[in-house]
Amino acid sequence: MSEPFSSLTSDMTELILSHLPVPSLLRASAVCKHWHALISSPTFPPLHPDHHRRPWFFLHGLHNISPKNNQSFAFDPSSDSWFSLLPPSAHDFSGTAGFLFSTAPSFSFSPLLINPRWLPTSPLHYSRINPLLGVFFSRASSSPTKPSFIIVGGVRFIGGLVDIEDRLAVEIYDPCTDSWDLAPPLPADFRSGNSSQTLSSALFDGRFFVFGIYSFFVSSFDLGTRVWSQVQTLRPPGVLFAFLIACQELLVLAGMCNGPRGPSFTIWRVDEKSMEFSEITIMPQDLLYGLVDYEEDDKFASLKCVGTGSLLYVFNEEYHKKYPACVCEIGKGGDSSKCSWRRVPPLASTVNKFHKVISFCSTVSQRNIFGDEDYGINSMM
Repeated sequence: MSEPFSSLTSDMTELILSHLPVPSLLRASAVCKHWHALISSPTFPPLHPDHHRRPWFFLHGLHNISPKNNQSFAFDPSSDSWFSLLPPSAHDFSGTAGFLFSTAPSFSFSPLLINPRWLPTSPLHYSRINPLLGVFFSRASSSPTKPSFIIVGGVRFIGGLVDIEDRLAVEIYDPCTDSWDLAPPLPADFRSGNSSQTLSSALFDGRFFVFGIYSFFVSSFDLGTRVWSQVQTLRPPGVLFAFLIACQELLVLAGMCNGPRGPSFTIWRVDEKSMEFSEITIMPQDLLYGLVDYEEDDKFASLKCVGTGSLLYVFNEEYHKKYPACVCEIGKGGDSSKCSWRRVPPLASTVNKFHKVISFCSTVSQRNIFGDEDYGINSMM
């Protein structure tokens, strides 16, 4: 450490470090034991609000034959940079709202840490893989500051075969009692595809919305009454596939279209009560074609979209272009004049080819990265 910094008091050093974004904090924490102790302390000042509001994009690649080829990456929009993470030990997992989740062979979760520390819960009533997951805070809970989890859909193996006809009940986890409550399953309209591979979801205004990426069916589960709404169809003209996302105070639909002007990736604002929609923004053509290979017949089929807060990330989950991505920042209130698109910098040249890609979007803070005894696993139960 240089002489000027070594002469500063701990309080002054902490104040200077608190202005750094998370990637810089990661590097700073490796400088010396003193800096690491300051940054990882539960009393370290929280990051600037801008860093909390700008969600990160996480990309996890799984290799079926050689787990040593698994890789995990995170993109920080504030610094416009990627950095590598240690791949989670679980094979089937997902993430949202600052947590990682694994449902196989049993349900466990971890705060979104560089080194995940998995905490198992009591067993699910119905074991499942690839379900939809949500995190919410219940005012009715005896401890409203502890998050509850909701699990919807998913598939399970029976006799070594996947049973896609079994409508698994909704399960809601109470962290105070370490127990799972059962609720009605997804409506029967979703029977033919009930995993996160064919459905998208959004927690919005006290309801858990489920949307068919290809079927365009939509229904919402009221977290208070625990009742599903009537199934409706949400399909703008020309849309081929789409994803439903909670974005700031908006419910938005983002999807690939074929229209009079040719292919486009469009974002619509959705009225959560009437399911009526209105266009917000269209991805610039140069960004759209930068995500795909011109020579492929079905070039847009591998595009995916995740998002939260004010950001939506669109990416290609195929390897041929090393998983390119772009990001859209939604203007407040869905103001189309204030929406902006930009390309996400490419991943490093040492990206492996994966059999499966897991992606999600989540806000982070230094307590997610370094851990916090008052927030982390020890305080959950």
